[in-house]
Amino acid sequence: MLRKTTISEDFHHLQDHLQEAVKKGAKGFSRDAKSLEKELAGLIKKAERYTGQLEQLMEFSSILNSTLDASRVRELAMKATCKLLDCEGATLYLLDTEKNELYFETIVGAVASEQLKEIRLKVDESSIAGTVAMKRASMLVNEVGKEKRHYKQADQKNRFHTKNMICVPILSRSRLLGVLQALNKDQGSFTKADQRLLETLSHQVAIAVENALLYQNLRAQFHETVMALATAIEAKDRYTGGHTKRVALFSVLIAKHMGLSKDEVEEVRLSAILHDIGKIGIDDKVLKKQSALEPQEWEHMKEHPELGYRILGHVQSLKTITDGMRYHHERPDGLGYPLGLKGEEIPRVARIISVADTFDAMTSTRPYRKGLAYEVAFTEIVKNRGTQFDEKVVDAFIRAFKMERMGKKQKKDAGGT
Repeated sequence: MLRKTTISEDFHHLQDHLQEAVKKGAKGFSRDAKSLEKELAGLIKKAERYTGQLEQLMEFSSILNSTLDASRVRELAMKATCKLLDCEGATLYLLDTEKNELYFETIVGAVASEQLKEIRLKVDESSIAGTVAMKRASMLVNEVGKEKRHYKQADQKNRFHTKNMICVPILSRSRLLGVLQALNKDQGSFTKADQRLLETLSHQVAIAVENALLYQNLRAQFHETVMALATAIEAKDRYTGGHTKRVALFSVLIAKHMGLSKDEVEEVRLSAILHDIGKIGIDDKVLKKQSALEPQEWEHMKEHPELGYRILGHVQSLKTITDGMRYHHERPDGLGYPLGLKGEEIPRVARIISVADTFDAMTSTRPYRKGLAYEVAFTEIVKNRGTQFDEKVVDAFIRAFKMERMGKKQKKDAGGT
């Protein structure tokens, strides 16, 4: 357990002193009183520091469990290291399993420098971190200048002088994830107690980092699946493929100018990529027709939002994404389809995609008509603010159009004409 044994030993040591003073008599006790009082005050101060460290560890653990953002987890770990150990800086190396090398991932404190991210260390005894990774055992070095394995290039790149350090491995179920370092104790040297504290912290970091990496992998797999579906649309209809990429770009720009969070913007992007997935179920004769659609054909084309919803609607975790897919042709005035929803009844993600989708449709050249100029399409969107399009979304669209050069630049990036 974290330092309970140490505190207990200190109290027993003090108790022995008191007993010895009593044996010496009142005179002896008087002489020892001041030293005993000083020792007791020091012990109380030490106990308070230990208690504070335990509280910080629990607080850190709680914060770690509240996020699956890998970069956030790593940043919190480094800040916690500096705070817990009263040190000048902290660094985190992660393991590149393919190359069997350590690379700088996160750096905080006075040691922080982007140049350090260029450094890679072999998992061997050529460096302190490499040695710790290879042996999977901690190292406490209070005279770094005398340690041959210290990687001096790091200090040179950062114009930083490492005086002392603790380096501990980050292990998860015996699997090495990386190495955690605490650098330059603010006062004095690092102790074995500091080392045990950093080792305790590293156990929590290992769990949090692994959970975050697993989450990242799941998200990556999901994004790959989404892109595979988008590619399937593009294979069926070349126009829809280019259109999909551009609508995703425009939707993200609008979402950002609405002040949406990073996660919300990502939901908008994924929903925009999949907004036309239902066109997989539209008859090729209608989808690829080189002229304007007949009324009956248009009614068939209007089925694609519901077709898309049938494909992914049963996946509850994708509800926000499928809402954008299903309702992006609804209108605030209730004249849209498939359900004729009005105003706030329409999910926000769908209202965003509606503007982006219409803007790209108007500016895209079809076999039977030439696309409108960006400025003309912009005017049409603004003119229909509050009827065909949501007012807040249009306001964000206006800002995006003016500030992001929305149109020609994004269309070129997405592979449009």
